[in-house]
Amino acid sequence: MEVKRLDPLPSHPGTSPEAGLVPHPSPLQLVTGPTTFPQLLDGLAAFGERVYLPRASSQDPTPTHFAALRAQVDQLAAAFLQLGLRPGDRVGLFAENRREWLLVDLALASLGAVDVPRGVDTTPAELRFLLQHSGARWVVAEDDRLAAELQREPLPGIERIVVMQPATQVPGAVALGDLLRGPGAEPAALRAARARVQPDDLLTIVYTSGTTAEPKGVMLSHRNVLTNVRQVRQVLHITAEDSFLSVLPAWHMYERIMDYLALATGAQLVYTDRRRIKEDLQAVAPTVFAAVPRIWEMLHDGLLQQVEKLPGLRGQLARRGIAVARAVGSCRAGAGQRLCHPVFDRLVYRKILARFGGRLRLCVSGGGSLPRHVDELLLGLGLPLLNGYGLTETSPVAAVRRPERNAPGHIGPPLPETQIEPRRADGTRCAPGETGVLWIRGPQVMRGYYRNEARTQAVLSGDGWFDSGDLGHVDTEGRVWITGRQKDTIVLAGGENVEPEVVEALVKTSPLIDQVVVLGQDQKALGALLVPALEALRARVPEAEWQVADGVLRSKAVHQLLRAELDRLLVRERGARPCERIASFAVLAEPLSVENGLLTQTLKVRRHVVLQRHQARIAALFA
Repeated sequence: MEVKRLDPLPSHPGTSPEAGLVPHPSPLQLVTGPTTFPQLLDGLAAFGERVYLPRASSQDPTPTHFAALRAQVDQLAAAFLQLGLRPGDRVGLFAENRREWLLVDLALASLGAVDVPRGVDTTPAELRFLLQHSGARWVVAEDDRLAAELQREPLPGIERIVVMQPATQVPGAVALGDLLRGPGAEPAALRAARARVQPDDLLTIVYTSGTTAEPKGVMLSHRNVLTNVRQVRQVLHITAEDSFLSVLPAWHMYERIMDYLALATGAQLVYTDRRRIKEDLQAVAPTVFAAVPRIWEMLHDGLLQQVEKLPGLRGQLARRGIAVARAVGSCRAGAGQRLCHPVFDRLVYRKILARFGGRLRLCVSGGGSLPRHVDELLLGLGLPLLNGYGLTETSPVAAVRRPERNAPGHIGPPLPETQIEPRRADGTRCAPGETGVLWIRGPQVMRGYYRNEARTQAVLSGDGWFDSGDLGHVDTEGRVWITGRQKDTIVLAGGENVEPEVVEALVKTSPLIDQVVVLGQDQKALGALLVPALEALRARVPEAEWQVADGVLRSKAVHQLLRAELDRLLVRERGARPCERIASFAVLAEPLSVENGLLTQTLKVRRHVVLQRHQARIAALFA
């Protein structure tokens, strides 16, 4: 699908086109911006006929200009006002990445209404919980199928259902297209409604994506989110010259902050989906691509699989180049490797990077732990990969590596106006390099959890500090390092504390293992559920020797092969402690996925669901 690219604009002051990076501004060069969404919309007039959305969705090539977007948002907001929507009303917004999602989101925000968003692959029962818990009056659904599913059981308090598709057959529902064409409130009434919106008004209630058993409604204000837009814009130097490739769920704050960044700066936002990432990286040639660690892992693993297949001298050269890139990216390269790196850059790396479109100046990983081996190789190849950190509760970004100081492993310093400090169990601040629970303070920290005062008080202190629940340390240079999740820590029967993500990251460096969940609370030793990399496994063990029963691959040859891999990887030389050895494991025939409910939409493992779903298999590991 062809995408119209932006016309060239004058370079941002201080930009080096050759390097693709912008020098870090001094602390006094603060980026200013709107503090409410009505103010953000007013600023769109400066971008006029520039294209904001080259595609209406990943499958629809209809472009949308900034002026048209503003006009449609105004029309929709006027229609909502005419139908009786009031400031503070909660509205369920259930759809995937598409122009209509953004139109509804901005129209609601411009009126002071509060959206409660989630994707369409969420179960109807969970969507109904969100509507009821939030006290929503309206719901906006992507299509008739979802609207009908929601109507199968009573929806207490819901006064209106709006469906995004052009025409709807759901009784009592209103088509979004009719609202975009029909009459609305008078312009004066719309202006008055927008004038009443204040920076500290509630913008959205985002329910956590389900890595824990009970979703919590995170309350974020206009100021929270737009401050975060300003902070990220300042450190990443986003300009109207940028083009974003959008693949993450539209309802998730990680994706929303990117969408708003593009909107606030006059940049382009191009919708894609996970099946088309590789194709669209080349077709769109974005300058900015933000993704979750799992996507970076898949791109990394796919690259290695292609290199392994290359024959003859070409294959030898590529594999040697990969080894050098990994050494340089890890900052542990010898003098010879550093000398060879520019040669491999010309012969190997540039061809690899061409698959990413050739224009990337910023890649961002967030929403989970980026495996160190992935980080090191991609950096060594020359991909400008920045590792970031945040939570829905921080709108979402709290820290990110800077383009001008990019090295593997850490997540960079905190954003401007943001503090991150690790604390001991007694609440005292940790020394540099000492691991503790990370506490965060800044203008992007949430107002609290909706209708959940007990949980709010458990994580928010009176002086504005937020308990993230993540474990990490801050080094002497002010860089933050994440080491695990407090609630995920496994305590073995011998009293040893194990961070499962650390062990999982080591295991996933194996080309034979695609996914792993480490277990062992109160056990003598660790166990694991493994999902093999099927193509690599077939090359080592013929599929005729596999035996699948009850969802488990029970082949003796496969088990011996993976046992040897775990023993090779989990050794002291690779940073593993004796207690981090995996004593028993099961090989799952079905991968963890969003579709089977074992991954969130941002591809993080839903550990509590894995424990429930595989209860019998896990018990057998420790029998």
